[in-house]
Amino acid sequence: MTEHPTSRATATTALRDHVLGALHPGDGSAPLFSAVVVLVSDAGEVLAREAHGLTADWVDESGTRRRGAPVTGDTLFDLASITKSFVTAAALAEFADRGFLESGREGLRIPVKEWLPEYRELPAVTLLDVLTHRAGLPSEWEDNRPGPDAWGRFRTVLPTGPAGTVHAYSCVGFIWLGLCLEAMTGTPLDEIVGDRILRPLGLTNTGYRPSIPLDGVAATEIQPGRGLVHGQVHDETAWALGGVSGNAGLFSTAGDLLTFTEMLRNGGVHEGDQVLSPGAVGLMTTPVPGPVSGQYEQAVGLRVGEPWHHALAPGGLRIPVPAGHGGYTGTAFGFVPGGRRSVVLLTNRVHPHRGEDDRFAAFRQRLMELAGGL
Repeated sequence: MTEHPTSRATATTALRDHVLGALHPGDGSAPLFSAVVVLVSDAGEVLAREAHGLTADWVDESGTRRRGAPVTGDTLFDLASITKSFVTAAALAEFADRGFLESGREGLRIPVKEWLPEYRELPAVTLLDVLTHRAGLPSEWEDNRPGPDAWGRFRTVLPTGPAGTVHAYSCVGFIWLGLCLEAMTGTPLDEIVGDRILRPLGLTNTGYRPSIPLDGVAATEIQPGRGLVHGQVHDETAWALGGVSGNAGLFSTAGDLLTFTEMLRNGGVHEGDQVLSPGAVGLMTTPVPGPVSGQYEQAVGLRVGEPWHHALAPGGLRIPVPAGHGGYTGTAFGFVPGGRRSVVLLTNRVHPHRGEDDRFAAFRQRLMELAGGL
């Protein structure tokens, strides 16, 4: 991609100023986060690399201000719902080996009760329903108290409506997906994700329940009963279930997440190896006809054409449509399938407390516009 050096430098400076402005607002408002890492790549070449802030910056119960370590490119962040994207990829790799994908998405119309005996008396909810948030399941598990009986209590969660009629983003559905994978394979979910995705991509800094020193991990929220959540999953349901779940729980670095994103942009190929089949990537990046509930279309496990996605392909026909996913902790990745641009944004925007969703959404939108213009 040919670009005048001066215009590239100007655009990079604008992106950095935007990031620093959110970290150190000049208008007296609270910072959006204490930690941020951004990576922007074009056809595999990193155009911008920003890492700023501290892994923690909060006031403890005694009134003492506590600061963490400086953020680097190796800082781990809680990916939150981006975990769903990794679990989707691992699931599709497993389904491909079982021949489910030979007829495309039609091969995913298999009832989950094939593997989850608790739901055998229910109307058919298919893998495709779960993967597209159309299973009629609740958004969250309300009884998400930790304890030795947590998984048993979770397995009593029932759909609240018929499958296929409404699009309702559901963490519960992706926890079901994880249970299906474990039942199919006889293997724990973290090992499935590791075997199918993490190790083939060389993602040594990505996984559930990190064990590195806390200075290397961005802190999240101060929660009742937990104190400062640091090095543990922020999502209350994933935490109640032990930290390994289909909806949340993965931690990663910006570099590892960019590698995953680039694999999807390249049709499932990483360093010459076909990690994920072209058909699987197509399912993740092609809208599935059916009801939607937001300013985007729903593919298998990913969102397609969300407003901030479009910023990655300014002008032109925007074909294919950019895709990606976000996480509640302040994380996001986006890419143009078969195109050139990939962007990773990692923050801890819930630290030390949950901020304003609209402020972060506006920050992300502008960041993606600047990244798309590099």
